[in-house]
Amino acid sequence: MSARICRTPDDAFQAGFTEPCEHGITPEECPRCRLTEAEIGRLVALLRGELHADGPQATAA
Repeated sequence: MSARICRTPDDAFQAGFTEPCEHGITPEECPRCRLTEAEIGRLVALLRGELHADGPQATAA
């Protein structure tokens, strides 16, 4: 693990792809650390809800 400090969410996101995992390679290349298609699908579903949370909200009358 490096001493790099992530100051923004984008920095943290990029560090997740470039910093080596505990197995000494990037998580994208590591068969143990990379996300499976099922995990990616779950994250997409969760983040899709976040994208719509900031939009106009319908209120009950």
